[in-house]
Amino acid sequence: MVLLDLRNAFGEVQHNLIRSSLRYHHVPESIIRVFNSIYSDFGVTVSSGGLLTDKILVKRGVLQGDPCSPLLFNLCFNSLMRLLESPEYKQMGYFWGRQEHQQCSWLQYADDALIMANSLSAAQCLVKLFEAGCNWAKLDIRLDKCLSFGAVLSGGKFQQILPNIGLHFKYLGRIFDFKSLNSEPKKEFQSKLEKILAKISSLKVRSQTKLKIFSRYVPSQFSFELKIYNFTDAFLSGVVDRMCTMSIKEWLEFPHSSCVTEWASTPINYCGLGIPTFAQRAARMKLTKRHLLQKSKNQEIRELWAASKGSNIQVDSLLDNRDQKKAGAFLRSQQAKESTDHFLSLPAQGIMARTVKDAVLPKNIQLWKQALDSLSTYDHNFARKAMMSQLPTLHNLKIWNCSSTNQCPRCGEDQTNKHVLSNCGSRDALVRYTDRHNHILEIIAKWIVPQLKPNQTLYCDLSVPGARSVCDLFNGVRPDLAIVSPVKIVVGELTICHETNLIKSRDYKLHKYSNIEASRSSEFCRRPVKVHTIEVSTLGFVVAEPDFFKSAGLSLFDHRIIKELATTALSLSKSIYHNR
Repeated sequence: MVLLDLRNAFGEVQHNLIRSSLRYHHVPESIIRVFNSIYSDFGVTVSSGGLLTDKILVKRGVLQGDPCSPLLFNLCFNSLMRLLESPEYKQMGYFWGRQEHQQCSWLQYADDALIMANSLSAAQCLVKLFEAGCNWAKLDIRLDKCLSFGAVLSGGKFQQILPNIGLHFKYLGRIFDFKSLNSEPKKEFQSKLEKILAKISSLKVRSQTKLKIFSRYVPSQFSFELKIYNFTDAFLSGVVDRMCTMSIKEWLEFPHSSCVTEWASTPINYCGLGIPTFAQRAARMKLTKRHLLQKSKNQEIRELWAASKGSNIQVDSLLDNRDQKKAGAFLRSQQAKESTDHFLSLPAQGIMARTVKDAVLPKNIQLWKQALDSLSTYDHNFARKAMMSQLPTLHNLKIWNCSSTNQCPRCGEDQTNKHVLSNCGSRDALVRYTDRHNHILEIIAKWIVPQLKPNQTLYCDLSVPGARSVCDLFNGVRPDLAIVSPVKIVVGELTICHETNLIKSRDYKLHKYSNIEASRSSEFCRRPVKVHTIEVSTLGFVVAEPDFFKSAGLSLFDHRIIKELATTALSLSKSIYHNR
């Protein structure tokens, strides 16, 4: 193989050569006249010190920025390419298949040429032909950028022979090495990624902004490398994704033992970050590349795909009976499922997400994520760590060998994340739990009052403007909310519970108030009662039965109040954690 490069090729091509090439390719005279009108008597002047030089005629080179320039240059080279396609020269090329037409002696990309020969003598002959063509066209070969690469089969293995390329060389932006181990590209990839991650870490911005930069900017800086190199999964997963994981842990202040890779690539609807790993992105790009080979208009490219196809290659098997769109969707779904299954199977870090994805609507999880993105770095990181059960409670500190005890100093129970945020039985903790509940209830009650119809009245277990006391409605029981109309009573019972108790709390409250009609005061004893529940988790996930709004004649919670409930619950839970 011989790599050849021309010196300033686009700026050196002679105008007379372009005219001759246009006529050689039977371009209409009207087009040639357009070319002559642009390039004939074409000149430039140079301004210096307020003075202009005489007009300097430009007799060679094509116009920079003109979309026709590459085509004009290719026309000049096409005469040489057609000569090389003749049988006497084509037989000197490299045979990559068993068919007679599966051979190639020359590849040309703009001003970069690649000679592929089956022997040293054939390569020398083709190089001399290229040299003669350049001399005739008055183009200079840039020797310092030309490379040669030779190999011969010896002892069952291909060995480099003189001339030797050494360890590696770069051609058209890609680094080649004889052993095809991609050692140098891997080093450059790692070095480039390390610098970018370090730059992001040094930015004085919120952690969620760093995650957004990482998700949107970083992949674009490596799309070229992922397209042209076949990096192994071991390198992408074991080295590249590990580097990214370490940075995400640093930004979110996660402990080193946290499982972040699968969580980060888990979809947002399952409480993940929805950021694909580099290994997953590479697989998607490989699928696109294999599809382009499979559906190429060039027969030789299609044959190259068929020759390299393997049933044990995942992306090839996906394209067997699917088009690219369906294969891509299937691959993304498969990747998301693998990440989600791994994350949700974690006994500690995935337990809360398992309940949330079953109890909370996907759109409410999206709104929760948006609410988190609007918070400060500290509040955002607190929520993320709490969601993964990674807060430094005494339970975790003992596991991490940072504490000798796991017992809560207030009640003596195991101080887990759940215990601190919702289960501590100490008097101070119960007061804070009640205060959190009442803050959330007040927000909901104030949102309901303006929506009431003239014949409706709100009864609440708090003193809220526009609402009456629920004690006037029931005897012995005090549900949080009740909307009374002339024909019915719609009860809304609020619970602030831990994420793992979202479903259990709903069932418990429905059972608790299953016989609430027996507690109606005499004034309302003839009106039927419908009981519904509203759950807001300790970290701000909102679960509200649609039937409650339908029965009460209210609109569903809008985006604003869902985000307000999320941020309020999260802020109060953080305060509870600080005072544990």
